[in-house]
Amino acid sequence: MAYLSIIIALGVGIVLGMTIHFFRMKRSKPVYLVVSAKVRNEQALEPYRQQAVPLAEAAGLEILGSGEIELMEGDWDHFPALTLEKFDSKAALHEFWYSPEYQQAKKLRDGHLDVQFIVAVEGV
Repeated sequence: MAYLSIIIALGVGIVLGMTIHFFRMKRSKPVYLVVSAKVRNEQALEPYRQQAVPLAEAAGLEILGSGEIELMEGDWDHFPALTLEKFDSKAALHEFWYSPEYQQAKKLRDGHLDVQFIVAVEGV
């Protein structure tokens, strides 16, 4: 009888652990940023990078792609290059993006980076 209780308790523990893991994974989906921007002055943008990159990396920044696009279908009236970035979660992105530190760093790119758009989309 004691073995049966141990087996049942172990089974319940495993199912509970798997359920908690599943819900944690569902909650923290990655978020992707698509950035259309053109650098005007590489050297002048360096202070922005020095301040912004460590903040973004703390939020899980991973650069997935950057460079000239290949238009596969439709029309494109934006800069010919894009950057695709991944962040750990929407919460992590928002904490980084709206932080006073990043808002201050963004000012350093003024006049050195032309941004057409930056969009965020949650991963599946």
